[in-house]
Amino acid sequence: MRKKIVSLICFIVIGINSLSYSETPDSDSNEAEWAEFMAGVLNVEDEGVEYVLPDGRRIDIYDKKNNISYEVDWCKKWPEGIGQSLGYSLATNSEAGLVLLFKSGEDEYYNAALGVVNHLRQRGIKYHFIVINVQNKKIWKF
Repeated sequence: MRKKIVSLICFIVIGINSLSYSETPDSDSNEAEWAEFMAGVLNVEDEGVEYVLPDGRRIDIYDKKNNISYEVDWCKKWPEGIGQSLGYSLATNSEAGLVLLFKSGEDEYYNAALGVVNHLRQRGIKYHFIVINVQNKKIWKF
């Protein structure tokens, strides 16, 4: 099963150092700081950060141009992040996405999230999955 999942994975590594952002959050930064940074990487307009829905819920990153609602969460909170992003996608009629903030030693959480994302995709749900290693600042888009 693991080989099957790995074979389904296709990713792009983005080198943050090549991007022109003045301040990159660090491993102690909070989700909101990482969401703002990632919105810049994704080229999402300012009003797409902390986008407020009519019912008061806030989407961490709402990319109107590409029609994607992203939740930004730490690895340990991946189930919550996937659930929230799916709820936001229903509310906005957009595709769902998760930006997972990864620290060394959290492989089990990352692997579990990746497995669920692959299952969603196998069921025909377009799901965007981005992982940021908050220690070395590498970004992977799956």
